[in-house]
Amino acid sequence: MGMKRRYLLAIMALVVGMGLVFGGPAAAVAAGRPDAVRKDASAGSKRITKTSKARRAKAPKAVPAEAPRDDGRLDVKSAMLMDLGTGEILYEQAPDMQIPPASLTKILTLYLVFDAIQKGDLRPWDMVPVNERAPAAGGSNMALHPGEEVALAELIKGIAIASANDACVAVAERLEPDIPSFVVRMNQTAFSLGMTSTIFKNPNGMPADGQLTTARDMLLLSRAYLSRFPGALAIHSMKYFSHNEIMRRNANSLLGKYDGVDGLKTGFVNASGFNIVATAKRGDTRLLAVVLGARSPKVREIQTARLIDEGFRLAETHRAQGSRVVAAR
Repeated sequence: MGMKRRYLLAIMALVVGMGLVFGGPAAAVAAGRPDAVRKDASAGSKRITKTSKARRAKAPKAVPAEAPRDDGRLDVKSAMLMDLGTGEILYEQAPDMQIPPASLTKILTLYLVFDAIQKGDLRPWDMVPVNERAPAAGGSNMALHPGEEVALAELIKGIAIASANDACVAVAERLEPDIPSFVVRMNQTAFSLGMTSTIFKNPNGMPADGQLTTARDMLLLSRAYLSRFPGALAIHSMKYFSHNEIMRRNANSLLGKYDGVDGLKTGFVNASGFNIVATAKRGDTRLLAVVLGARSPKVREIQTARLIDEGFRLAETHRAQGSRVVAAR
């Protein structure tokens, strides 16, 4: 009875979030020009200015500063930044470089889960059986045990907060007969979203030959995800998650440290380096940043904060001047 009560409480908590996910004003989150992300990659990277440091003064805790590169580029492989309110691309750096997505893959897995819930094919309180394939996924996990049944709501939180590879396998096999069938659905959905440079090979981003994405494609996916399911941020912004009496911490180190950040997902495999899709809101401005290929978690944190700082500076200038602002190249 205790276990049932725990599942009921978890379901009730997430159902409140689901009301936001499916009832929120999606247009207000991701309005703007739908084709803006697909701009010509020949534009190159845009310069990050030194004045961006000033915005960190409002952060609850300071993000460590580092000397900017002389060429104004970020110390990462690839990056993009969008103002979600206008659809304007504020920064891009090698946006079409193909890099393994790592756990950013889970954004699409969650997209498909929420889509199924919205269509009535799944319900948050549905119990999902766990077989031996889920715990065998390896890597980050939520300590699923073969033979247990877990509420879908609990698995969603495990994926969003704990980056649980085992939960991805469980939900994939709930949505489709097997993992290969789910991967087909993933790639079909990715293509429909305009992700023409991305190929997925599994539902969790574990290393796989040929599994690649780009910052541009991840921006497209994340924008669509936040547009359709804005209330998902209530889950992504949680710092801790516990299942089977094991506590997991959200790997997004910007949560609670950088002013306005409330999501979205981090990722790492050796072949990619440290990745993140981050979103932050201050006032009426919400930014969406993709950073791929940082050499350490700390560099990822610092460079993402620097990128978002510049985005808010540009947005503020835009409002003051009443005209579109494009960062200097």
